[in-house]
Amino acid sequence: MSRVYTPFNKIKFTSISESYRINSVYRSTLNPLYSSFIMYVKNTFDGTTNYKRKAVKIINILTYAAYTSTTLPYNWSQSMPFVNIPDISDDELEESLGDIYLTIDAIEWDISIVSSAFSSELEIKPETLTPYVEPETISSQAKVTPVLSSSSKFSTPTPLTDISIKAPEIPQFDISKIWCQKKCGADLLTIYTTLPEIPKVQRDISITTDVNRMQDQDYMNLFPNTILHTRASIMYIPQNGLPYDKDLGVILPIENYTVEQCIDNIIKYPHFYKLARYNESWPDNNGFRGFYSYIEIDGELVDTLEVWNSLDISKKIPTTTEYIKEYVVRKYLLDRDIGHKEFKYPMFGTLNPYLTLFMPAEDYQKRGYTPLDIAKACVSSRISFKQSRSPVLRRINEDA
Repeated sequence: MSRVYTPFNKIKFTSISESYRINSVYRSTLNPLYSSFIMYVKNTFDGTTNYKRKAVKIINILTYAAYTSTTLPYNWSQSMPFVNIPDISDDELEESLGDIYLTIDAIEWDISIVSSAFSSELEIKPETLTPYVEPETISSQAKVTPVLSSSSKFSTPTPLTDISIKAPEIPQFDISKIWCQKKCGADLLTIYTTLPEIPKVQRDISITTDVNRMQDQDYMNLFPNTILHTRASIMYIPQNGLPYDKDLGVILPIENYTVEQCIDNIIKYPHFYKLARYNESWPDNNGFRGFYSYIEIDGELVDTLEVWNSLDISKKIPTTTEYIKEYVVRKYLLDRDIGHKEFKYPMFGTLNPYLTLFMPAEDYQKRGYTPLDIAKACVSSRISFKQSRSPVLRRINEDA
């Protein structure tokens, strides 16, 4: 069940404002931005793959900013969108947007190459572009922070990158501090202490983070300053007949568990990242199999798609990749944590509660959770999650 990022017919670039499958809640905000960018591209298109790649990234960034209430940096402007492109990785965009993440192949480039293509964006005359129009107030179903111009003065919401499970693109190490070192066969394996030693944001937490050095305020600093959407974008679109929470999104009904238990499960596990099963006897992928592709039934792994239509849940939720993945993992976690079920083919590595803090501390408190306790749980869960999946640490431990 690999994710497909272009599950729709190709979108004509000039029709993105009308044809792109975004949530209607965001359309009044995004359409003026798309229209302005389309006009820019029509004036500067040079037909190269590099240009197309940058153009698609800008569309993804605009969509990401609206969906996640992220404020774009002051030094990026719509009049020169390829200058100072916001530092949001393709992985982050793909992870956040899920099935609406655009690729070059998703676009039909129905625009002509400009014969006098600009060699520098400094030559573009802003007055030839469609001016930015302040979006109208949208439905209270979702809160969207408009993309800021250089003159805007609003405070910056916590970016999704701060709470990502992935390590920073350029991790920092203190090579004067060896955290672990061991000779395994002919190899000397060394793990250095990761910086910063006291994490400032959740993404800083690493396999070397020492909880004994952290004070209560260090833990509290890890909460975001706004509610962030960490699930696939489709999960924040209400579905007829399914419970819906304005902050959490759609609540999937899981047999044998109450709605309250399912909500608690989302709060404890708001984000899934590269989950797998492992069995050394499996010949494919060095013993690893994607977690979502199989359901364990009576001690046997069955291809999810082979049994999906026979499950009662298949008649209640949309048959899409993101919904199926969500169900497979949530059912497993509820069975494991509440049903105390033993699995013959368990998840590889650990996945403990509160791996990701996605709400301000006061929002957790309103829902009955103790912020300091779950912040501490977040740190310990991330350390465990990363240690259990580190190939270097795994080899060191196996050679013990």
